[in-house]
Amino acid sequence: MKQVLSTLVIHDMKNSLALLEMDLERLNHRKNVPMEAKDAYLRCLELKSRLINFLTVYKSEQFELEPCMVEVDITDFLEELVDTGPSKIQAQKRHITLCLTEAKISSEVKYAGIGHFDAYLIGLALESALNNAVRFARHAVNIWFEQSQHSLNFLVSDDGHGIGTETQGADSPSTGLGLELCRAVAKCHHGQISLVNAHGGGALFNMKLAQRSYSRLRPPRCALPACERDPS
Repeated sequence: MKQVLSTLVIHDMKNSLALLEMDLERLNHRKNVPMEAKDAYLRCLELKSRLINFLTVYKSEQFELEPCMVEVDITDFLEELVDTGPSKIQAQKRHITLCLTEAKISSEVKYAGIGHFDAYLIGLALESALNNAVRFARHAVNIWFEQSQHSLNFLVSDDGHGIGTETQGADSPSTGLGLELCRAVAKCHHGQISLVNAHGGGALFNMKLAQRSYSRLRPPRCALPACERDPS
């Protein structure tokens, strides 16, 4: 009974946040919108993201995440993430440049730039990584991928003060939820994550996924809209 009640409450919260998001989005399309309305919209997006991340981590702990593996055009996927993700709004607010940089692809890769992963789950994880990098960056955040025959790495770097420094720079302390989400998503792809200080300053996030050899049976897909997947 308690689990059923918790599920109902969480669904009610998620639906309420969705309605609030739509109201705030309509308000922000009006002329002469006050800054408070823009901040409220951004806060709503952050709360929605945290709730979805929590549900995904909870599901990974109670059950096993089952990724929907599809062929993905990695560049198109990352471009959409950078151009339309909530982290873009956060970056604009803090005057941080969010940039997709050039990929590094090994010559042994048969289908260069085509990955095999769950675009929805990887999108959630990378959005979390980008949002975290924006929080700590001083001027810029970069994202790119490196591809070899048997692995695919997604990397996010910032030009902040690095990990574990007194002047790390985030506006609010981290709960660690985003890192747990990334770890759970990587695990279900037979991969792993790391977060280290980068050479030259800042932090470097790396999500490494295993990639198997396969024959292309269909055109690659880009990203799955969030509405198509329910983490709860």
